[in-house]
Amino acid sequence: MNIMISKEGKAEERKWQIQSALSTLQRAEEIKNDTSLMRDVKRAAGMEAKRLQTLANGGGVMSSARKTPVKKVITKKK
Repeated sequence: MNIMISKEGKAEERKWQIQSALSTLQRAEEIKNDTSLMRDVKRAAGMEAKRLQTLANGGGVMSSARKTPVKKVITKKK
């Protein structure tokens, strides 16, 4: 099914794309200026790079650094 988009619709779509891109660039600048957040982002990027390198080398897909949930046992006092 072909859907025709009017010139006005295309212009609106382009305005939305521009606004979205501008918002993204502004947020990226905020993130770059947040040193604490950037430190954590770099750490996460390094972990992701290692995971992808393992996969590229034919290794299995490693799960993220999730810990297995710990079951808490609640006992009643007698």
